[in-house]
Amino acid sequence: MKAKKKPSLLFVVIFALLLSLLAGCSRSGQQVSDETEKTNVTIQDATGKDITVPTELNRIVLLNSDVAEALRILGVSKDAIVGAGDSVREHPYLGLGDKPSVGKCFTPNLEKIVQLKPQAVFTYGKWPDTKLEEKLEPVGIKVIRLDFYKPETYDRDLMVAAKIFKKEKRAAEFLNWKSGKTAIARDRVKDLKPEERLKVYGTWYSSLEKGKWKPYAQGTALHQGIELAGGLNIARELEGYPEVSPEWILEKDPDAAVFGVLSEEGLGYAATDYSEAVRLKSSAFENKILSKTEAGKRGRIYFLNTKLLGGDKTYLGALYLAKWFYPERFKDVDPEQVLKEYFAKWLNIPFEGKWAYPQF
Repeated sequence: MKAKKKPSLLFVVIFALLLSLLAGCSRSGQQVSDETEKTNVTIQDATGKDITVPTELNRIVLLNSDVAEALRILGVSKDAIVGAGDSVREHPYLGLGDKPSVGKCFTPNLEKIVQLKPQAVFTYGKWPDTKLEEKLEPVGIKVIRLDFYKPETYDRDLMVAAKIFKKEKRAAEFLNWKSGKTAIARDRVKDLKPEERLKVYGTWYSSLEKGKWKPYAQGTALHQGIELAGGLNIARELEGYPEVSPEWILEKDPDAAVFGVLSEEGLGYAATDYSEAVRLKSSAFENKILSKTEAGKRGRIYFLNTKLLGGDKTYLGALYLAKWFYPERFKDVDPEQVLKEYFAKWLNIPFEGKWAYPQF
């Protein structure tokens, strides 16, 4: 029986070198993969689209003022914003008025955006339309659609933005705070019986001025705010922003009416007194339809700046509503103090203005 030949020394050396090269290639490939993960992040925007962008973007354009406020909560540097839509620049407390204008939110100046050479543009899920992607993505500008105006998707939107800018810890801390404030209203009204809940009519005051009855129904932030505060929205079985007849209002006979005030001069960060709110309330009481409802007869007509009834701050507006609706259940709650805490702790902005009327 012949003995097996041992591999030659040369063969062993060559084989060892091959193994070493293969291992090196494997490690090199892993390193490239790791580096890619460190410098890029893939998120899913409000439309369900997967988008890969560099982590910690440092050149962005904002068309959506709700996004701008969310980025301030996260502590994203103002220096990262190289341009903004007019509604963002004119926002009363975000301090972005010095940023180059790219036009209106829904109809931005695309040439101006391209000139600013941003890495990404943040806008709403639906607006502007997909022409934005068609014009910007071919020149290397990502379009990221996040809403922040819908209470039901706000938390998700914030975590997506946090992932992009590596601010997950800050986002988690804020959402924990927000959850606690939301629970104040929710937990104190959850045992109310249906017959104990106030029937509420909610809309923007501008509709009343135009002689239109447009209750905010299912799918709106104001509807969610009313119901979070323990009220029964009289339009809860309708959808969106329907226009109804005066007879419909009289038939529903709301116990309370809530009006969002659009004008910053009336209520909001820039308001210095309640003179405009007093005028609005007087006008509402004189309305021929509203005065015939229980809300008008009992003087339960309330006014809030629309920013507290929009999706990103509905939970804050709901505290005002809850205290108006059920004062005996919220004797120890000061909604304005909570709002001040939001400005100081999360926006790092001094609290100013008059936000709600009448006062408690």
